This record gives sequence, C-alpha cells and structure tokens, in this order.
Amino acid sequence: MSDNYLDKLNEEQAAAEALRKAERIKAIRDSLHRGEELRETTPVQAQPAETAPPAEEESFAEKFRRVRESKLAAQNKAAETAAEVRAPEAEDAPSEKADAPAETAAAEMLAAVEPPVKYPSHEKLPEEQTDVQAAPPRAAVSPLRKPREAWANTPHTEPRMHTDPKKKKKKKKKPKTLGQKLRGLFPEKGDKPLEIVRKFVFLGSLVAIVVCGYMVGDYYLDLWRSRMEYSNIDDIYRTYTPIITSVEDDKPADDKYYDLLPGAKKLLDINSEVIGYMTIPTIDGEPIVALPVVQAKDNSKYLNLNFKGEESRAGALFLDWRNTFDHVEDHRLAEKSSDNLIVYGHNMADESMFGALKYYRRNENYYENHPIIEFNSNYEQYTYKIFSFFLLDAEDDSDTEYDCWNTLNFDDEDEFYDFVDEAKRRTLRTNDVDVKYGDQILTVSTCNTDVIGNDRGRLILMARRVRVGEDLYEGTKNSKANENIKWPNVYYESHPNEKYDPSKFVSYKQSGNDNSKANIEE
Repeated sequence: MSDNYLDKLNEEQAAAEALRKAERIKAIRDSLHRGEELRETTPVQAQPAETAPPAEEESFAEKFRRVRESKLAAQNKAAETAAEVRAPEAEDAPSEKADAPAETAAAEMLAAVEPPVKYPSHEKLPEEQTDVQAAPPRAAVSPLRKPREAWANTPHTEPRMHTDPKKKKKKKKKPKTLGQKLRGLFPEKGDKPLEIVRKFVFLGSLVAIVVCGYMVGDYYLDLWRSRMEYSNIDDIYRTYTPIITSVEDDKPADDKYYDLLPGAKKLLDINSEVIGYMTIPTIDGEPIVALPVVQAKDNSKYLNLNFKGEESRAGALFLDWRNTFDHVEDHRLAEKSSDNLIVYGHNMADESMFGALKYYRRNENYYENHPIIEFNSNYEQYTYKIFSFFLLDAEDDSDTEYDCWNTLNFDDEDEFYDFVDEAKRRTLRTNDVDVKYGDQILTVSTCNTDVIGNDRGRLILMARRVRVGEDLYEGTKNSKANENIKWPNVYYESHPNEKYDPSKFVSYKQSGNDNSKANIEE
C-alpha cells in the first residue's frame, strides 16, 4: 500500500470518527435543551415558608447552572469543529491550540455517555487524554486498524494482519518423489560451490563403485562359466580314461605300439591342439586340478583362450611350444619326448586352473595330501612324483637366477644333477623322494605374489616320473620345512638378516643313489 493511500485512509478514518462524536454531542445537547425549555414553561408553585429550600441549596443550583452552561458552550464548539472536518474543501487540519479545548470537551462528554471502543487487534489503541497538549492528532491513528463494524463483518476465513509469526503453523513439506530425489543428486541451479563439489565427488564415487562392481562381477561370472566348461570336459575324459593307481612293467618305447586313449579321442574332436590331460589328485578327496593341456606354436595363444578357443580370462593349460611329448606317427614314437616338460597355467582367484597351487606354500600339510601329478599324453598315462616346490623371480639376472623353463633337455649327467640340485636348494619343504639321472622331469609354472609381491613372482612345482613298479607315495610322507632355502636376491633385499648356507646342502648325486643311467634303463 503506497504512502498516499495510507494518508488518505488516515484522513477518512479521522473524519468518520469526528463526525460520529459530533452527532452524539448534538444529541446530548438537544436532550439538555429540551429539558431546559420544559422547566422554563412549567409554572413555579408557591411553596410554604416552612418548605422553602435553604440558602445552601440555592448556591448548589447556581453551581449546576454554571457547569451546564460551560458544557453547552463546549458542545457548540465541538459541533463547529465537526462541521469543519466534514467539509471536503478543507485541506489543512485546524491548529492544535484551537481544537484542543473543543476536542477535550467532546471527549469528556463521550466518556460520560459511551466507553471507548476496543478494536480486535493485537496492538493497544492509544488512550483518550484529557490534557489538551498531550492529545495526539486523530490522523495519526494506524491505517491498519479497522472500525468495530468492519471487524464484525469480516469473514472468519479472512487472514488478519499483524499476526504473531511465532503462532503461524509450519507447513508440512510434501515427501519428495523418486524423480525429485534422483534429480537432487546432480548439481542444480542455486547450489553453493561446496554443495556442487560434494555432489561431483559423490557421483564420481558412485560411478567408480558401479564400474568396479561390474568388472568384479564380470570377472567371477567368466570364471564360473570356465569352471562349468572344464567340469563338463573332465566328465567326458574320465568316462573313458580313469586315474591310474600304479605303473606296470611295459615294453621299451621303441617297440611300443601307440594308440589314442579313448578320452583323448573325445578331446581331439573338440580341439585338435590338445596334447594331454593333467590331474593333481587329493589322497582323500576331489582333485585340485583336472584339465586338458594344449600346445600351440606360440605360448601366448591360450593365455586368454579356453580349451575350445573361446575368449576367457582363465585361459587354458598349455605345454611349452618347444617341448615334445609323445610325438607319434603311424602308431610309433616318431620323436623322443623332452627331458623336462613345462606346463603353464593361470593362478585364478577362485582357485581354478592353477589357483590352488598357492597352498603348497601356505599350508604345511598340503604337499602330503597332494604329492603326485598325473600327466597323460594322448597315447599313454604317466604319473609324476613332486620332489620340490619353490618361488622364483622371473626377471632375476643375478647370481640367484634359475630359469628352469629354458632347460628342456640335458646333455649329460652333470647337467641333469645341476638342474635338479638347484630345485632342491630352493624347495620350501624337504622330502625323501629320490631323483636319478634319466628320470623325466615335469615342471609346472604359475604366477604368485606371496613373496616377490609383483607380476615377476613364479611358483614352481617340479616332479619326476614314477618308475616302473614304484609306489606312488613312497618318500612323500615325511616332509618338513626347509631351514636353508635359497631365495632369489629380491627376497634378501627385504630380509637382510637371512642368508643361504651352501655347506648344509646335500646333492641328489651324493645321497647314495645309483646314478647310472644305464642301470635305470635296465
């Protein structure tokens, strides 16, 4: 509401109030005037002398007459003042000194007839004052006050002004919808800088969690599918080729007639690059490894391809491309097998492929429960007895270097014993398995980060073929922790107080075994 409108409203209210008071004063004045005329026209009857009023009563009448005359004069003044207020052409309000007596007299008359009006407002109205100088002008009355009649006609639904804000009822917030909640996760107009940063950090974290969750879920889903595939393949192979429990005497290799094993025929129908089948049995349980082995012209081919040639993080077990393993033509051995067969496989988190081999190091009883490896070619069944398992640094080029995966054949007896003795120096647990010149060696290699701590670490299992008529578990029962391990130099960098003592080592050649290759063949 503008100031001009407020001033006009003040003037109208003041004029209405003055008019109302003037009308009431006029009514009082008329009633008093009629009473005076009645008394003047009524004849005064003579009273007896004994009933005449005393002198004191006559003085009281004179006093009453003077008061009445003064009140009539005040009423006349008030009526003149009201007439001046009602005139529309009057621009200036009468001076305070001129109106004070009349207004004071009018206020006294009204106070005797009617009590002051109390408005239904929380504000307290200014009290009527009899002092002429202290009385405020009527135009100063707040324009927000309503007359009594206006308040009486006001509907109950109309909100009153000047209400106490503390008494206002708080509006209940409507619950946000799902769409509003989702939109609130993103920066919006009006957000403070810190709020925007917080939302970006939250969204970035949420994206990272979703991406990581997807990657982990996809990883384990792929491993589950791989396990199902290889489980079906193992069922096919074992249906036709059971695990052997002993090695019987047989003809020399040159005179032997080689024919495909029934299980190998089924696998070759699936993949022509299959070279054999590996199983690491448990003495009193299921095997920890039961997988086909393939061989390609490149060792990297089956790193991310399964046995069927499909994309898979688990890959497949594969024989080193440089190895020869029962190469047969027309049912005769066309080429002698390698002295050291090397098989690679991934160390998977779900313990598939070669993932369970890490327990050879972590569990001291694991070796005695899994001491042999069955590694069949497509034509023959062979069993190997583990004599050493150790950790290597694949990039070691120091005096502790041992690249056992690059030695495929042995030129002489000394080279053979140098090779197997180096494996014996590094084994994590010693045993009573003997190794003789002429034994075929099987090397199983997988990744391991237990000690090396990066992708350079390798876990190696080394076994020799079980001889004809030999007990499968002979020499594997009394293993114990090796107290003099030869580690790669990267291990000694983090363990400076440990050293290898070569004087405590006993070679396979010096252990009293018959080291004649000719005698072994006989």
